[in-house]
Amino acid sequence: MSDEIVFAKEPPKREPAGPGWPIMVVDDDLAVHDVTRLALRSFEFEGRSVELLSAFSIEEAKRLLADRPDVAVVLLDVVMETEQAGLDLIRFIRADAGNDAVRIVLRTGQPGRAPESRIVRDYDINDYRDKTDLTAQKLATTLYAALRSYRDIVRLKELSKDLAAAKSDAEAAAAARDAFLRTAAHELHTPLNAIVGYSDLIGREPYGPLGDARYNEYIWDINANGRALLAMVDNILQAAAGSGETMELEEEAFDLAECVDDCLSRLVEGDHVSIHLKTRSGEAFRLFADRLAVQRMALALLTNALKQSAHDGHFEIAARRLGDGQLILSVIDDNPARGEDDDDGASLGIGIARVLIERHGGRLTFERRQNGGLRTNLIFPKERVLEPGERKA
Repeated sequence: MSDEIVFAKEPPKREPAGPGWPIMVVDDDLAVHDVTRLALRSFEFEGRSVELLSAFSIEEAKRLLADRPDVAVVLLDVVMETEQAGLDLIRFIRADAGNDAVRIVLRTGQPGRAPESRIVRDYDINDYRDKTDLTAQKLATTLYAALRSYRDIVRLKELSKDLAAAKSDAEAAAAARDAFLRTAAHELHTPLNAIVGYSDLIGREPYGPLGDARYNEYIWDINANGRALLAMVDNILQAAAGSGETMELEEEAFDLAECVDDCLSRLVEGDHVSIHLKTRSGEAFRLFADRLAVQRMALALLTNALKQSAHDGHFEIAARRLGDGQLILSVIDDNPARGEDDDDGASLGIGIARVLIERHGGRLTFERRQNGGLRTNLIFPKERVLEPGERKA
């Protein structure tokens, strides 16, 4: 039998997950500091021990808090230099220093001088304990709860900062994008106006016939596409200005047919496209809305239909009133090439029209036609449709 003594290996020491949690003890009794240190010598929360900081007066506590803004929990006595010293420190932490993250646990040996019901009601503390009742286990339990609360508050504050920074970055990026869009759109506006103007002039043949009939078709294509591009540029400018989402509506009563006529006068009419407003015989509609916004919506729909229409087809604009009082303003094209895969909702002008009609309490809808064409509807709520002779301020 061997007399050799074999000792068991010591378990490897676990590396701490981070620096100790800063816990400040504010008490004028040295014994309280020593007992607290002894009670928490093996305390851990989330793999971190505690770093105990001692203050023996209110002024010392204030200086320590200024030096260590990362203090997580304050274990605070009430009666020190004065009977209200601890309560004065609470006011300083919460009001003067503006520290709402640190958790404050009030510990008193004279509860009669600081009644629990009044202190909890009137002061922003997180726990109230009688020193004679605070065993090592109860102190640990109290500290677990306080540190969890502190941890969550710090995380929320960090998340709030991250969100604020992300919002600032997004706003800066949006501003840069809008500035670029405005610059690019303005640069495109002048040459497009020239293209549209000169193609109009050539199409009228003021200096003699062009000759081959195909030239007239080419001029039509140049003019129609130039106007479509010009409308797109205008939509880009409007999108950069906010797409109507924050625009104040300047509401007035006006005749819908006159408003539509203004829109039609801005579009080209040629041999290959017919545009007309259709209503039931004798019907005249008046709206209470933002006239300019309604024109922008109608122009967006008309421009989109013009872009999609076939050379040998036509499109039309129609208005009718439903039985429930709503009014529908529709733009219909009969391009047989239009199919289910066409996504008019992705058009910038259509997107702006959708925002504007929703600002008016209405909606924008699409209806596929059997011949492959499309009906695009602006639906105004009945509250915006005026009866004959009705006026609104």
